[in-house]
Amino acid sequence: MPLSQRHLVPVVEPRRRTRHHPGGGAAVRGRPSPRPAFEPDSPSRALALAALSVIRHSRRPADRPAPWSLPGFAREVDLVRLHLRPVATRQILAASFGREAFHAGPPAGAAPKGPVAVAYAIRWLELGDRVERPAFEIWLAESATGPVRLPAGGDRSAALAEAASAIVD
Repeated sequence: MPLSQRHLVPVVEPRRRTRHHPGGGAAVRGRPSPRPAFEPDSPSRALALAALSVIRHSRRPADRPAPWSLPGFAREVDLVRLHLRPVATRQILAASFGREAFHAGPPAGAAPKGPVAVAYAIRWLELGDRVERPAFEIWLAESATGPVRLPAGGDRSAALAEAASAIVD
């Protein structure tokens, strides 16, 4: 018997199991179980939390995570940010963030420790307000003291030294 288009019509039936609970038995009405301390609903939520944490820790130099002050950390953040620059939307950034191998969910309120997580958080902020951030070291100095003005030649060492002395004073 040859198949006709009539035989290929999909059949969709309404769901009949209204009280079904995905975990097994019937759904229990009442208070939902409490959520764990950090369980992001999506990579977008995790990125938003990471971005808030990066902002909070960048404005308080005394509370910054120790890895942020390591010599190569800022260079690695800037390198990852350079690779993330072509990403045009938060949706694409979140999808990429969700695929990263390092992504293990820090506790709520904890600052992202790795340079990749910090770079993703900064790019999240940039895509949100459409304002490009300067290099990580300069951004940290600006966050703690206010904007740092670079000389016309672009040598940032003097500007960073001035910003650092303002933080210490």
